[in-house]
Amino acid sequence: MSPRILILFFILVFFLITPINPLQCHQCGGAERMSRTTKRLYMDLNISPDLYYGNCRSKSGNDVCTNGTFCIKRAKIHRIGFNRFNYKYTTYTKGCANIREDNGQAIVDGCYDLNQDTSNVGFSTKRVDCYCDTDFCNSSSRFHIILMTIFWITFSF
Repeated sequence: MSPRILILFFILVFFLITPINPLQCHQCGGAERMSRTTKRLYMDLNISPDLYYGNCRSKSGNDVCTNGTFCIKRAKIHRIGFNRFNYKYTTYTKGCANIREDNGQAIVDGCYDLNQDTSNVGFSTKRVDCYCDTDFCNSSSRFHIILMTIFWITFSF
């Protein structure tokens, strides 16, 4: 083989082979729209909201996981109401997943209502797991719309 053909071959191979990067997901937990007053009210009722951990805006370090084939955002939608006072907030955890946690089956992109609803006088919760397969797709903005839609449909009827 001539040196020119050999060089062209290596250049072609170099550009055709791309490194495989693992899926990157946020790994953190927190709450959306929970005021101090609401947190105090929950603590008075012996209801402990999920703890905050990690930085959900970070895209590096310990707040990112790469050991899954899907990203997950597990949300608990809480609703509290007495007389005319009605308040809703969502706690969540984010991370990586390889199988659905609720049934051990393969994951398909989307959200799943796990029918793990609890209802007490003046208080109810609902759990929804959302899976996606692009880098940092478990950020708040994408799933917030999906969770709000599920919540509205569920609690309005």
